[in-house]
Amino acid sequence: MKHLRAIEPEDLDLMYIVENDPEVCRYSITTVPLSRYALRRYIEESGGDLYRDSQVRMTIMDATTGIPCGFLDITDLDAVHRRAQVGIVLTSEAQGRGLAAMALQEAASYARDQGLHQLYAIVTLNNERARNLFLRSSYKETAILPQWLYMDGVFTDAVLYQCVLDN
Repeated sequence: MKHLRAIEPEDLDLMYIVENDPEVCRYSITTVPLSRYALRRYIEESGGDLYRDSQVRMTIMDATTGIPCGFLDITDLDAVHRRAQVGIVLTSEAQGRGLAAMALQEAASYARDQGLHQLYAIVTLNNERARNLFLRSSYKETAILPQWLYMDGVFTDAVLYQCVLDN
């Protein structure tokens, strides 16, 4: 069963919770709470076309229950160099069950079908769970980015992970 699907209006409540979770926001570029109205508009206006929007968000489904449990984003499309950044978030209840790894595998297949050469992720150096996830998911740790992210009032190092898709 597929674990990724297009976002739907029914995902609004989960998206609202995830986008406004302080722990999730620590690792994102979001600096203010997002309203239901803004998220509803995002869902309505999202065409689900990576090349038109330079990004795509997909809902992660729990294959066992059929319930949405997170989101996978492919963003910052660079069509010339055929790469994009990937980000993933799961509810705390869905973590530790292999869903993120399966979603990343499906995202790689999708990105390959879209003609991309690689996906990459930028992860804070101290986020061991995410770092292990990307290493288990065919990503290679390729660079340490000193003082790359500003979190909690200090600059922190990040790690660049890359997954080459068309080998």
